[in-house]
Amino acid sequence: MRDILEVTVASHGMWYAHFDGQWVVRQIELHPNKKPVLLLAGRDDMEMCELSLDATQLTRKKGAEITAIEFETVWHQCGGSVYHVRLNMK
Repeated sequence: MRDILEVTVASHGMWYAHFDGQWVVRQIELHPNKKPVLLLAGRDDMEMCELSLDATQLTRKKGAEITAIEFETVWHQCGGSVYHVRLNMK
């Protein structure tokens, strides 16, 4: 896993998404010389990716997937708080 400073300095930026099923529940945007942008579903819906996992075709792109631990590491390095899974109680 690359350090977030390395990612933002050596690239044009990075986009990370935590999908729960088909939909993004957390999103990280990293850009050089800017503060990280951390978005949460239910709070930042208007600014988040609206595409489903299938529509993004990320599952077909080699190297696009990262582990949950890698996402959590970046999330916490950027100042994100602990994520609590929401259970659908019907």
